[in-house]
Amino acid sequence: MSSSNAGLIVSIYFGYHDSNVAIASHQRVLIHLEAERVLGEKHVGVTAEQMDKVLDTALEYVGATPGDIGEVLVAKWIAKYDLSAPIRVGSRCIIPVITGHHANHIGTAMPSGFEQCLVLCADGGSEDGASSMYLYNDGRLDRIAVLDNTFVTGRIYGTAAQMTVQPDFMMAHASDTGKMMGLSAFGKYDADLAKRVWEILPEVNRMHPEGVHHLRRHFGLDDVYQRMPDEPRCDFAATVQREWEEELLRVTANFRHLSPRLAIVGGCAMNVVANGRLANSGIFEEVFIPAMPSDSGQSVGAIWLRHRHLATTSPFLGRHFGIEATTASVPAIVDDLSAGKVVAVYSGASESGPRALGNRSILALPASDDVRVRVSEEINGREPYRPIAPIVREEDLPRFYEGKQPSPYMSYAYKAKGEVATEAPAIVHVDGTSRVQTVTAQQQPFIYNILTALADRGVLPIVANTSMNVAGKPMVDTPQDAHTFLDTTPVDVLYLGDERLEGR
Repeated sequence: MSSSNAGLIVSIYFGYHDSNVAIASHQRVLIHLEAERVLGEKHVGVTAEQMDKVLDTALEYVGATPGDIGEVLVAKWIAKYDLSAPIRVGSRCIIPVITGHHANHIGTAMPSGFEQCLVLCADGGSEDGASSMYLYNDGRLDRIAVLDNTFVTGRIYGTAAQMTVQPDFMMAHASDTGKMMGLSAFGKYDADLAKRVWEILPEVNRMHPEGVHHLRRHFGLDDVYQRMPDEPRCDFAATVQREWEEELLRVTANFRHLSPRLAIVGGCAMNVVANGRLANSGIFEEVFIPAMPSDSGQSVGAIWLRHRHLATTSPFLGRHFGIEATTASVPAIVDDLSAGKVVAVYSGASESGPRALGNRSILALPASDDVRVRVSEEINGREPYRPIAPIVREEDLPRFYEGKQPSPYMSYAYKAKGEVATEAPAIVHVDGTSRVQTVTAQQQPFIYNILTALADRGVLPIVANTSMNVAGKPMVDTPQDAHTFLDTTPVDVLYLGDERLEGR
């Protein structure tokens, strides 16, 4: 261990789900490691013993020992350590700095570079409650409104997911809210149904670990959960989604006089449809959604809020195993894509957070809806109502989409323009939108070069992108994970860095 790395900062988050750790020197973040990538269980919430394993893995990765640690941050929410006493890390006992759930979420917004802004933390719940509005001003953070009793909470969205797509309480709230958002595009907004939801809002706006049978009965939803939900469930999802969007715009507009800039953090920041509407609304001059706004970013958010100079716009903070794709493989990848092949790419450090942003991705040309079926349903094993996303060069965003600001972290859904709808239907959802990722030559040069090579060949420079994983499993992390993915799925080709490997 070199002396330049002495006094490392270690941050630990347990939570009910998406446990993670981060390690930083006083110059940069060295690793952000989600427990699911080590333990192989998606969205896992760990025990104290499992956290010890994840932390040991992270320390080993950065070449450190407990003796190199100078500061330990531990999030208070659902901590499995006794925080009233020093905690043991290896052979050492260290007095931890206890961090807060909302503050850690807000820390994930530090890469915005905003010196002053509003921050909406919209979440399912914690020791800080569910949703609140904060005013951030050059390091000072003030809570200016508690929004727990509004529509803008993760409790409402999680309950709706529990009623429509996933009866299991924890899975509905931890992982399947995105499924309900995808399903909502298949339904019709019903004003009478919306009124009925508002009439019993306190009951919808709470956690239901005991189940939601009474709510399904109240709204006429049957007890059968299908792979493609029926019309009443689609309409319920559409109605909740629309009301959530409208309330987001109304609530945030009430605070616009305090700042022209808004950051959104917490699990609800994953609602890309609502984010897209807000970004295009003109209410704020700038809207920022971080790369990892959900609980998966808690540990690194704690570091960034306490040590703001360490914040980085790069989302690639996971493990790097020395495998890096270069421009040498771009022509072959473009050949494979042009031939209709589905291509998995593995390069550099893994993405932090729930999205594949090009380093652990499955790519395909989105020329027909058959591509969506093959990638999302046959390879990923996802439900038929879930869309796949496009990657475009940032300068091409105005050509292809009705979006006012770039989306480097796949944070906004924008309406597709006609050229995209006709020539790239695989990445256009049934509501006419796409969950867009924009790339620049600086931020993601490998993917940018692929898009440019497609354009040079006269091909529409859009590729479909989804994460390299199968349903219920975490995104690929290690090279061995990538080999296993190639061996067990019908993907055509894997590029492990510049090495081309064909599927079975």
